[in-house]
Amino acid sequence: MSQSLNLADWVVDRHVREGHGSRPALLAGDRAWTYDELRRLTNRAGNALAGLGVTRGDCVLLRLGTNLDCAVAFLGAMKIGAVPIPTSPLLREQEIRAVLANSQAVLALATPDLSDTIEAARGASPRLGAVLLAGPSVRDPARSFHALLDQASDDLEAAPTQPDDPAFMMYTSGTTGEPKGVLHGHRWIVATGGPITSAMLRLGPTDVCFQPQDWSFIYALGCNLLFPLSAGAAVVVPAGRFDPGETCATVERYGVTVFCAVPTIYRMLLAAFDAQTPAKLKSLRMGVSAGEPLPADTFREWQERCGVTIHDGIGQTECHIFLANQFGAPVKPGSMGTPLPTWKVAILDDDGVPVPTGEPGHLVIRNDHPGLTLGYYRAPERWADVNRAGWYYTKDFASVDKDGSYWYVSRSDDLIKSRGYLISPKEVESALMEHPAVLEAGVVGVDDAITGQKVRAFVTLRPGLDPAETLAEEIRVHTRRLIAPYKAPQEIRFVPELPKTLTGKVLRRALRAEA
Repeated sequence: MSQSLNLADWVVDRHVREGHGSRPALLAGDRAWTYDELRRLTNRAGNALAGLGVTRGDCVLLRLGTNLDCAVAFLGAMKIGAVPIPTSPLLREQEIRAVLANSQAVLALATPDLSDTIEAARGASPRLGAVLLAGPSVRDPARSFHALLDQASDDLEAAPTQPDDPAFMMYTSGTTGEPKGVLHGHRWIVATGGPITSAMLRLGPTDVCFQPQDWSFIYALGCNLLFPLSAGAAVVVPAGRFDPGETCATVERYGVTVFCAVPTIYRMLLAAFDAQTPAKLKSLRMGVSAGEPLPADTFREWQERCGVTIHDGIGQTECHIFLANQFGAPVKPGSMGTPLPTWKVAILDDDGVPVPTGEPGHLVIRNDHPGLTLGYYRAPERWADVNRAGWYYTKDFASVDKDGSYWYVSRSDDLIKSRGYLISPKEVESALMEHPAVLEAGVVGVDDAITGQKVRAFVTLRPGLDPAETLAEEIRVHTRRLIAPYKAPQEIRFVPELPKTLTGKVLRRALRAEA
């Protein structure tokens, strides 16, 4: 890496300096913004923020959704060395209060409908000054982000930040405990983006990327904003909440070549599949999945119906995707693939010793990799707790086979122990979803006096099916044919939907609370 590195400069201005400013960068509605236009807009945003007193290292809270305003504010803040914090529109006052208290943000940008939570939680950050509003309905020019952009100069030289300087911060979805502020340095764009764009996605300037998910999810922030921009590709900006029909129409309209999503979205698209769907998706050259393990049946059905391979991977807010089914390599359905270039990964037992091939253990990453977070903001003890003897413990359990492919087992606190056996919820869920009636499944262990824990499954059915006990028994019999009988669920409960985190992961903690 160079001595000086500014993430926003790297993904936008660098292309203009290299003579590619006329290429499309962001696509939304009927409009395409070129790299040079994006450079000018982000320069204006940086100057506007600086004019309000934002300085290098200051945190800036973003409550803007996923749109052009969010991209411009996020990149503009980094250009002046500030630290933007994109947050989900679904967060409530209590959660925003926790973010403000930890980050001590000095300024916030929000859409009018999302500003109330910031005002209500304002006291959590005594340093918080202005709350700017974005959108055409804002009438007060002193609070209007757009008005300030119009007044600002589009001439700005990016701050000469160092690779290890703070660039942006993400707050974990909080599947366990208090959400943590995961701070990333400017180095992140090269250290994570390089291996992902070259070895997993093979992104180039002719690609058009789309992921119908919010940029407050680091998977989407990387794969549907920063990594495509780093590669000089075009990004389709999502419009509104995910809808299967609208997603297919978007792919067709913009000629999307790389589609990214969580497994749930792939399954919902397959459930809504009709005779016109393949034609709408004909521009795709690959699919990408992360966030939750991709079931083998979903991989196979998508490939059969669309003729497109989904490359699955695993990542975390603390880094991004580090294991993946890589471009040009054979894909083992259900596997997370192999370590991306530069990442050192291992499976260790409780004593930090490598486990035998095929045995489950702690999934760990060498903690000197520059793609890892700089640490948990203002919580060094929490970061120290997951780092031991040179390894970062992801809190995931996995195994590796003789070919070097990694297989997901579960989160460390989700493993089920029944009759002395360790059972992976993911393995049971994958078997359940092989049944044609099952749309989604979540599996947890519940206390049992005889077995220690018994396996309970929560199942959502495909539309139009009757949640009868006869169907539950049919699904149980089907599951026992695929996996060892002791792993099959003793109980199946049909539910209209599964509880999920803001990033689409099944919230097993909530399922256990229902047990």
